[in-house]
Amino acid sequence: MDAFALLAASELFRGISPNSLRALAAACIPKRLARRQILFLEGQEGNSMYILAQGSVQLFKTAADGRQVVIRTLKPGEIFGEVVLFERNLYPVGAMALEPGLALRLTRLQVDCLLVNEEFRRDFIAMLMRKQRLLAQRILYLSTRDVEERFFDFLEEQYGRRERYPMSLSKKDVAAAIGTIPETFSRLLLRLKRRGEANWEGGILELKEGFWRRRAKGR
Repeated sequence: MDAFALLAASELFRGISPNSLRALAAACIPKRLARRQILFLEGQEGNSMYILAQGSVQLFKTAADGRQVVIRTLKPGEIFGEVVLFERNLYPVGAMALEPGLALRLTRLQVDCLLVNEEFRRDFIAMLMRKQRLLAQRILYLSTRDVEERFFDFLEEQYGRRERYPMSLSKKDVAAAIGTIPETFSRLLLRLKRRGEANWEGGILELKEGFWRRRAKGR
């Protein structure tokens, strides 16, 4: 995995100078992720932030009744866990890999050394501010697009435009990723099957031939 290429392609790091990107990429420690591997738990002490390189990672909190509540599902190019570097040294959420993947780890010591450089410090702060703007845009997106639109947007972003998808994520995980509950997502899949547009059986999701072409025309 070319860490520099990953960072350069990420919307989050857009506008950061090549020098800062190279310094950040050189400091990254690759960490292979297994399916359902826990990277850290809510309340656990930590000293590292992560950049997701491959796969998907789910952030979650534990409700008062013991249930796990999904906060977000991350895709490659996103950062997480950075709070422990600048605020408390306890992770405010848990993080779990939903499928085999790769994360790039940055320790507090590495980041502190990089922040000594004025150019890097300015770029890094700009990146954190950009993350806040992207989170605000996501909230707006979830409030203005219905579940069906969010589902197909997710497929396109995560896997590209195909008519047959070997699904590495469970239906429950996909529901969480698009900001809905499993029951609502199950009803959506049933409607799509009845309309002949999509069918998810076992680990395979199939779309009707020409689906993406028709969807593009309908926009």
